[in-house]
Amino acid sequence: MLVKVNPTGTHEHNGRVKIRLDLYPGPSDKTYAMHHVDQPDRPYTEKEMEDEGLRALVPTHKELNPCLCHFVAVDEGITSAELQALIRKIFDLKTLVALDNALVRDDSRHRVEQIMRGKRGGGQRSGKRPSASKLRAVNDRLVDVEVSV
Repeated sequence: MLVKVNPTGTHEHNGRVKIRLDLYPGPSDKTYAMHHVDQPDRPYTEKEMEDEGLRALVPTHKELNPCLCHFVAVDEGITSAELQALIRKIFDLKTLVALDNALVRDDSRHRVEQIMRGKRGGGQRSGKRPSASKLRAVNDRLVDVEVSV
């Protein structure tokens, strides 16, 4: 599996910086087929949305979606290396196997919540809310972080 920082999720919550980590399954994972999906090459028209036969004629391409989006609290000044270490700690082998088994089940939401409980990072709570520019600085520093786990 691969974990990537998704900068669209960076925000402040209760005085802490939170970042979004997206978990992508690999071809050998049980969840891969569920998340390796056909996407239209262009937006559907209103007629195509209403007619499955017309929709089937629109060209598509394969796209891999994350199987899990997870938010963790981090220090404002976290480095790429520190984040990579945190990712490896959160998504250890035991957790990955449990997630892969849980995410293919109909009752996955409850199971995933149990698996990920206590894996929310840390991050120092600051006395004041981080500014938009500080959140952008976090994103700029971490946007390219990807870890194979």
